[in-house]
Amino acid sequence: MDWEEYADFWNHALIQITEIRHSAVRPWGQETSLFASSGYLLMVRGKGSLRLDKSNHGIDGFCLLHAGKGAFLSIEASDEEIEYYAIYYQGEIYARTGKVKKLSPSKNPMKQTSVWIPEAPVVLFQIVRAMYSDWDRGYVPALNQLYAKSRFYEFVYEHIRQLQLGESPSKPLDVAEQILHYIHKHYNEPISLEMLAKKWNYSMQYLSKQFRQRTGKSPIDYVIQVRIDKAKEMLSGTGASAQEIASAVGYTDVFYFNRVFKKQTGLTPGQYKAEASLGNEDSDSPWITFISSIGGMSQHRYINNDNHYQYNEKGDIYMFNGSRSTRLLTFMLCFTLMLTACSGGGAAENRNSAANAAGQEAETTGQENNGSQASDTAGTRKVSTVMGEVEVPAEPKRVVADWYLGDILALDVMPVGVSKTLLDYGAFLKPLVPASVEDIGRDGQVSLEKVMTLAPDLIITWDQEAYENYSKIAPTVVFDSTQYSDIHEEITAMGEILNKQDKAKEWLADFDRRKEAARSKIDQVIPEGATFTIVDYVTVEKFAMVVGDLGERGGKAIYQILGLTPAPKVKSELIDKKESRVELSWETVGDYVGDYVIVLVNEGQEPPKLPSTWTSLPAVTHNRVYEIEMKKYFASDPMSALLQAEEIADKLAGNTKN
Repeated sequence: MDWEEYADFWNHALIQITEIRHSAVRPWGQETSLFASSGYLLMVRGKGSLRLDKSNHGIDGFCLLHAGKGAFLSIEASDEEIEYYAIYYQGEIYARTGKVKKLSPSKNPMKQTSVWIPEAPVVLFQIVRAMYSDWDRGYVPALNQLYAKSRFYEFVYEHIRQLQLGESPSKPLDVAEQILHYIHKHYNEPISLEMLAKKWNYSMQYLSKQFRQRTGKSPIDYVIQVRIDKAKEMLSGTGASAQEIASAVGYTDVFYFNRVFKKQTGLTPGQYKAEASLGNEDSDSPWITFISSIGGMSQHRYINNDNHYQYNEKGDIYMFNGSRSTRLLTFMLCFTLMLTACSGGGAAENRNSAANAAGQEAETTGQENNGSQASDTAGTRKVSTVMGEVEVPAEPKRVVADWYLGDILALDVMPVGVSKTLLDYGAFLKPLVPASVEDIGRDGQVSLEKVMTLAPDLIITWDQEAYENYSKIAPTVVFDSTQYSDIHEEITAMGEILNKQDKAKEWLADFDRRKEAARSKIDQVIPEGATFTIVDYVTVEKFAMVVGDLGERGGKAIYQILGLTPAPKVKSELIDKKESRVELSWETVGDYVGDYVIVLVNEGQEPPKLPSTWTSLPAVTHNRVYEIEMKKYFASDPMSALLQAEEIADKLAGNTKN
């Protein structure tokens, strides 16, 4: 066949989809029809036979047919139901330039009657199922019909591509090649090894082995690679935000996207975008230029903590790294503090005093040239951290924290500077923090210049890679909450760092009392053995996210503090496997939903239109759905988790839905 001519015909065809149908012929049943317009039928399962005009064909699994208007079709099932999707359309040639010759009916693809066994049937199935799911649904049916029409051209292209492959001397697509093609088409949709194995009807072990032999990677590692490569293209070639790019490549959670991107590339999306835009040119920012002259930016920094998620909006300020002379850094510190003192006038006299003291301390550090902080008059002590022993002030007075704000507040310590992200996504903590506490920048975009002007005597961070930079400013402790088995261990450890051991015991005693009070409150209203599920469908599109017990989105509050029982599949697929979340299609989310559902919402955001697979769930029909606010429940520190648990207990006990 002349594939160039064949494809050119479709390029000049004006298509109008008239109907998309999903139907089935029951075992030993028969269905006959006349095509009212041209159409495709894709059989996706079942056994039997079909007659298309005068030709007879057997059916055993996937089968694709096309027929023009007026064609006769008879489908007869044997002992298995035959399931199929049908796409009916009308088409004509629009004004031509003479490039396309007028085709006879025998060559016109819209009028041809044919039956095929597809080379890669699952790819065709995914396209037609997406067309059907959006046909005549949603807020704007016309928009969804436009989407279905665009997918129709994709369906035709894929069909032609497979026909062309079948005609070539090369062997048909093997399973690994089919999956490769599927991943490149659907990388922005939820993909799991279990789902791929089910679609291709292979065991996960066999499928993974075949794929690894072909690519050198597991299917999921390959999905991540494709997504990150696409994200790189968008970061360097568009002005899209991190949130927009995350959604476009299949990550509904921008924090998780940032984490994966950084692990794969060594840079945050903001840093990558800045590098791509700067190229080899000098930065317009004298501050960044000055920083760059002292030390290179780290190329291998990534988060290795599932309880920590970065939030980046407009790119990152480069953090300096390296082992250049401490004298240069000390000079920069003193110079910055001097400018701050001069520009501040008579305001905040006590801050200027603290800054001058820090400048004198930094001078001592520079003279010693060993990177350590001099002891203050109150003395120092050593604490054990993930970075080894660190000498810290005996009584820290000016603490800066880029994470773990709730742990610090629980011990009655008010930091002088925190990351804005902690307040934006820790709404329970925000009222506890006075306006005098300075913003040091969003998580992942912390301004070292700002940190230095605060003259801290202790810095608390989650990020091991930031330790070297921070420790040049003040004694720095890397705190990793994942190494503690529960809230008691976590608060006790923070108490050791801040020298607030008695306060830690006091807070934990109060925590235990409040935890038991919250549990008692719901014991009277929740039946014994009732199961719970946390679902987020407001920060995702076209599917739902189910949350485990690792912390964020209320998981720690609901499952750990309140001790509520997770739905069986939440326990087996998330909690037991230490997974923080799973993204599911609406067709399968019901498998994870328990007797009660906790749903996350965004204040001021219109909830999506929910499909019948959700609205028909028993928890929904029996009005056992409770709403929680994302900005209150994203944080997972002990103080936030306790306040979350108390609010949820009030909702359950008082039957308050929001």
